[in-house]
Amino acid sequence: MSVRNIFSPVASRVVRVFLIDPKRDWSILNLSKEAKTGYGHTYRVVETLLKMGLCRKTESEKVVVANAGELLSRWASYYDFTTLNKVNSYFSQNEDLDRLIRRLSVATSRDLTYALTLQAGAALVSPYVRPASLHLYVKSERMEEWHELLNLQLAELGGNVFLVNPYDEGVFYKAQQHKRVWVVSNIQLYVDLYNYPARGREAAEYLRKEAIGF
Repeated sequence: MSVRNIFSPVASRVVRVFLIDPKRDWSILNLSKEAKTGYGHTYRVVETLLKMGLCRKTESEKVVVANAGELLSRWASYYDFTTLNKVNSYFSQNEDLDRLIRRLSVATSRDLTYALTLQAGAALVSPYVRPASLHLYVKSERMEEWHELLNLQLAELGGNVFLVNPYDEGVFYKAQQHKRVWVVSNIQLYVDLYNYPARGREAAEYLRKEAIGF
Protein backbone atom coordinates (compact mmCIF):
# COMPACT_ATOMS: atom_id res chain seq x y z
CA MET A 1 0.00 0.00 0.00
CA SER A 2 1.20 3.49 -0.77
CA VAL A 3 0.02 7.09 -0.86
CA ARG A 4 -0.47 9.08 -4.03
CA ASN A 5 1.37 12.17 -2.79
CA ILE A 6 3.94 12.10 0.03
CA PHE A 7 3.76 15.90 0.20
CA SER A 8 0.00 16.21 0.74
CA PRO A 9 -0.90 18.15 3.91
CA VAL A 10 -1.16 15.17 6.27
CA ALA A 11 1.56 13.06 4.64
CA SER A 12 3.97 15.99 4.84
CA ARG A 13 3.74 15.81 8.63
CA VAL A 14 5.61 12.51 8.45
CA VAL A 15 8.15 13.94 6.02
CA ARG A 16 8.68 16.92 8.32
CA VAL A 17 9.35 14.70 11.33
CA PHE A 18 11.91 12.68 9.37
CA LEU A 19 13.72 15.80 8.16
CA ILE A 20 13.81 17.70 11.44
CA ASP A 21 15.54 14.75 13.15
CA PRO A 22 17.10 12.88 10.20
CA LYS A 23 19.35 10.57 12.24
CA ARG A 24 16.59 9.22 14.47
CA ASP A 25 14.94 5.90 13.74
CA TRP A 26 11.25 5.41 14.39
CA SER A 27 8.70 2.70 14.93
CA ILE A 28 5.55 3.33 12.90
CA LEU A 29 3.58 3.79 16.13
CA ASN A 30 5.93 6.40 17.58
CA LEU A 31 6.22 8.15 14.23
CA SER A 32 2.43 8.40 13.92
CA LYS A 33 2.19 9.80 17.46
CA GLU A 34 4.93 12.36 16.80
CA ALA A 35 3.45 13.45 13.47
CA LYS A 36 -0.13 13.34 14.81
CA THR A 37 -1.21 11.16 11.90
CA GLY A 38 -3.21 7.94 11.92
CA TYR A 39 -1.25 4.71 12.18
CA GLY A 40 -2.54 3.37 8.86
CA HIS A 41 -1.78 6.56 6.97
CA THR A 42 1.68 6.77 8.53
CA TYR A 43 2.36 3.18 7.48
CA ARG A 44 1.36 3.95 3.89
CA VAL A 45 3.55 7.07 3.77
CA VAL A 46 6.52 5.08 5.05
CA GLU A 47 5.88 2.28 2.55
CA THR A 48 5.89 4.86 -0.25
CA LEU A 49 9.13 6.41 1.00
CA LEU A 50 10.71 2.96 1.22
CA LYS A 51 9.75 2.21 -2.39
CA MET A 52 11.21 5.55 -3.46
CA GLY A 53 14.46 4.83 -1.62
CA LEU A 54 14.00 7.88 0.58
CA CYS A 55 13.86 5.99 3.85
CA ARG A 56 15.13 2.57 4.93
CA LYS A 57 14.57 -0.03 7.62
CA THR A 58 17.11 -0.57 10.37
CA GLU A 59 18.18 -3.93 11.81
CA SER A 60 15.61 -3.45 14.54
CA GLU A 61 12.87 -2.98 11.91
CA LYS A 62 12.49 0.70 12.62
CA VAL A 63 12.57 3.29 9.83
CA VAL A 64 14.95 6.19 9.26
CA VAL A 65 15.33 8.68 6.44
CA ALA A 66 17.84 7.36 3.87
CA ASN A 67 18.61 10.53 1.93
CA ALA A 68 17.53 13.63 3.81
CA GLY A 69 18.97 16.02 1.22
CA GLU A 70 17.07 14.41 -1.64
CA LEU A 71 13.83 14.29 0.34
CA LEU A 72 14.15 17.96 1.30
CA SER A 73 14.90 18.98 -2.29
CA ARG A 74 11.89 17.09 -3.64
CA TRP A 75 9.57 18.62 -1.06
CA ALA A 76 10.87 22.13 -1.68
CA SER A 77 10.42 21.72 -5.45
CA TYR A 78 6.81 20.61 -4.96
CA TYR A 79 5.81 23.13 -2.29
CA ASP A 80 4.45 26.60 -3.11
CA PHE A 81 3.83 28.89 -0.15
CA THR A 82 1.35 31.24 -1.81
CA THR A 83 -0.69 28.49 -3.47
CA LEU A 84 -1.04 26.15 -0.52
CA ASN A 85 -1.69 28.68 2.24
CA LYS A 86 -4.32 31.40 2.63
CA VAL A 87 -2.39 34.67 2.88
CA ASN A 88 -4.24 37.69 4.33
CA SER A 89 -2.70 41.11 3.58
CA TYR A 90 -2.63 43.94 6.11
CA PHE A 91 -0.97 47.24 6.71
CA SER A 92 0.31 48.26 10.12
CA GLN A 93 0.58 51.92 10.97
CA ASN A 94 3.81 51.04 12.72
CA GLU A 95 6.08 50.59 9.71
CA ASP A 96 9.16 49.77 11.82
CA LEU A 97 9.48 46.02 11.25
CA ASP A 98 11.91 45.58 14.12
CA ARG A 99 9.36 47.08 16.49
CA LEU A 100 6.62 44.86 15.05
CA ILE A 101 8.79 41.80 15.56
CA ARG A 102 9.49 42.78 19.16
CA ARG A 103 5.74 43.20 19.61
CA LEU A 104 5.33 39.51 18.82
CA SER A 105 6.80 38.61 22.21
CA VAL A 106 3.54 39.87 23.73
CA ALA A 107 1.58 37.27 21.76
CA THR A 108 2.87 34.42 23.91
CA SER A 109 1.50 36.00 27.07
CA ARG A 110 -1.88 36.19 25.34
CA ASP A 111 -1.70 32.50 24.42
CA LEU A 112 -1.64 33.33 20.70
CA THR A 113 -0.06 30.58 18.62
CA TYR A 114 2.09 31.86 15.75
CA ALA A 115 5.31 31.21 13.87
CA LEU A 116 7.24 33.70 11.76
CA THR A 117 8.35 32.54 8.30
CA LEU A 118 9.85 33.67 4.96
CA GLN A 119 12.39 36.51 4.94
CA ALA A 120 11.54 37.83 8.41
CA GLY A 121 11.93 34.36 9.88
CA ALA A 122 15.18 33.78 8.00
CA ALA A 123 16.50 37.13 9.25
CA LEU A 124 16.33 35.80 12.80
CA VAL A 125 17.74 32.34 12.07
CA SER A 126 20.26 32.91 9.29
CA PRO A 127 20.25 36.53 8.06
CA TYR A 128 20.58 36.94 4.29
CA VAL A 129 18.48 39.93 3.21
CA ARG A 130 16.67 42.53 5.28
CA PRO A 131 12.94 41.76 5.22
CA ALA A 132 10.44 44.29 3.95
CA SER A 133 7.40 42.59 5.51
CA LEU A 134 6.28 40.05 8.09
CA HIS A 135 4.66 36.71 7.33
CA LEU A 136 3.11 34.93 10.30
CA TYR A 137 1.41 31.56 10.47
CA VAL A 138 -1.54 32.03 12.84
CA LYS A 139 -4.70 30.22 13.93
CA SER A 140 -7.68 31.50 11.92
CA GLU A 141 -10.01 31.71 14.93
CA ARG A 142 -7.78 34.35 16.61
CA MET A 143 -7.49 36.80 13.72
CA GLU A 144 -9.25 39.69 15.49
CA GLU A 145 -6.76 39.53 18.35
CA TRP A 146 -3.89 39.84 15.89
CA HIS A 147 -5.53 42.90 14.33
CA GLU A 148 -5.54 44.56 17.73
CA LEU A 149 -2.06 43.47 18.81
CA LEU A 150 -0.30 44.66 15.65
CA ASN A 151 -2.67 47.54 14.82
CA LEU A 152 -3.59 46.06 11.46
CA GLN A 153 -5.82 47.36 8.69
CA LEU A 154 -6.80 45.41 5.60
CA ALA A 155 -4.63 46.23 2.60
CA GLU A 156 -6.15 46.07 -0.87
CA LEU A 157 -2.74 46.40 -2.47
CA GLY A 158 0.63 45.56 -0.98
CA GLY A 159 0.79 45.44 2.79
CA ASN A 160 3.58 44.96 5.28
CA VAL A 161 2.08 42.29 7.54
CA PHE A 162 0.66 39.02 6.24
CA LEU A 163 -1.32 36.69 8.50
CA VAL A 164 -1.19 33.22 7.04
CA ASN A 165 -3.76 30.51 7.68
CA PRO A 166 -1.62 27.40 7.16
CA TYR A 167 -2.45 24.56 4.79
CA ASP A 168 -1.89 22.23 7.74
CA GLU A 169 -1.21 22.53 11.48
CA GLY A 170 2.08 20.72 10.93
CA VAL A 171 3.76 24.04 10.08
CA PHE A 172 3.95 24.74 13.83
CA TYR A 173 5.84 21.49 14.57
CA LYS A 174 9.16 22.14 16.32
CA ALA A 175 8.91 25.92 16.00
CA GLN A 176 12.01 27.58 17.43
CA GLN A 177 12.48 30.71 19.52
CA HIS A 178 14.89 33.49 18.54
CA LYS A 179 15.02 36.72 20.54
CA ARG A 180 11.75 35.74 22.28
CA VAL A 181 10.01 35.35 18.91
CA TRP A 182 8.70 32.07 17.52
CA VAL A 183 9.94 31.04 14.07
CA VAL A 184 9.01 27.93 12.10
CA SER A 185 11.52 25.06 12.05
CA ASN A 186 14.44 25.40 9.67
CA ILE A 187 12.91 22.71 7.45
CA GLN A 188 9.59 24.55 7.17
CA LEU A 189 11.42 27.82 6.64
CA TYR A 190 13.42 26.31 3.79
CA VAL A 191 10.44 24.94 1.88
CA ASP A 192 8.48 28.17 2.43
CA LEU A 193 11.33 30.22 0.98
CA TYR A 194 12.37 27.96 -1.87
CA ASN A 195 9.78 28.91 -4.49
CA TYR A 196 8.98 32.33 -3.06
CA PRO A 197 9.83 35.40 -5.19
CA ALA A 198 11.89 38.33 -3.92
CA ARG A 199 15.11 36.35 -3.47
CA GLY A 200 13.44 33.47 -1.68
CA ARG A 201 15.55 30.81 -3.42
CA GLU A 202 18.78 32.57 -2.47
CA ALA A 203 17.71 32.91 1.16
CA ALA A 204 16.62 29.26 1.21
CA GLU A 205 19.96 27.99 -0.06
CA TYR A 206 21.85 30.20 2.37
CA LEU A 207 19.72 28.82 5.22
CA ARG A 208 20.35 25.28 4.01
CA LYS A 209 24.10 25.81 3.99
CA GLU A 210 24.33 27.67 7.29
CA ALA A 211 21.65 26.05 9.45
CA ILE A 212 20.41 22.77 7.93
CA GLY A 213 23.57 21.18 6.60
CA PHE A 214 22.16 18.60 4.17
